[in-house]
Amino acid sequence: MAKPARKENNHFFQMYGLSARPPATLNTALIQAIESMHRTLYSESKGETTAQELQFLAESGVDVEEHGELADPMMGYATAFAAILSTSLTTAEAARRLRGVTAVRVRQLIGDGTLYAVRIDGRWRIPEFQFQDDLLVPNIGEVNAAIDRDLDAVSVLRWYTTPDPELEAPDGTVQTPLAWLKAGLSPKPVLQLARDL
Repeated sequence: MAKPARKENNHFFQMYGLSARPPATLNTALIQAIESMHRTLYSESKGETTAQELQFLAESGVDVEEHGELADPMMGYATAFAAILSTSLTTAEAARRLRGVTAVRVRQLIGDGTLYAVRIDGRWRIPEFQFQDDLLVPNIGEVNAAIDRDLDAVSVLRWYTTPDPELEAPDGTVQTPLAWLKAGLSPKPVLQLARDL
């Protein structure tokens, strides 16, 4: 029995683009991610509705059956958030990465919204996707400032890394907002998309 469980766990991590043998830091990040999420109580949907409501839903074409075999979207979110946390930087690490920038300046960038960060246990964690070598991705500060600050880290990263038909490169390929900015293309269409989030 132990072997199939191990294989299943490996498959779970691979589904989310993580190593089959996750680093120990990921376990810590998963705990932080899960603990910082809004508490949600799960129960069987059928237990929350009356027989008449279930009948009405079924007659309307709604699938009222429980599907325990389907992936839990909250676990997917928690795993993605944990991956972001495990690769994010502290303000001191970000300052070292951005040579010539102090930790105080990094906190100022976070404060004015040009550097996206998540506050965990009273400390800022800065997602790594915003960096390109020892610089920030071109124009990402302007785009970050246009994003609603209430948007969570997973949604922000998914938006930055999902191809958008509005971002068609000169070669005809559809780009993600992050790839568009990294290519040094005009930030205007990305800014418009960010404002519409």
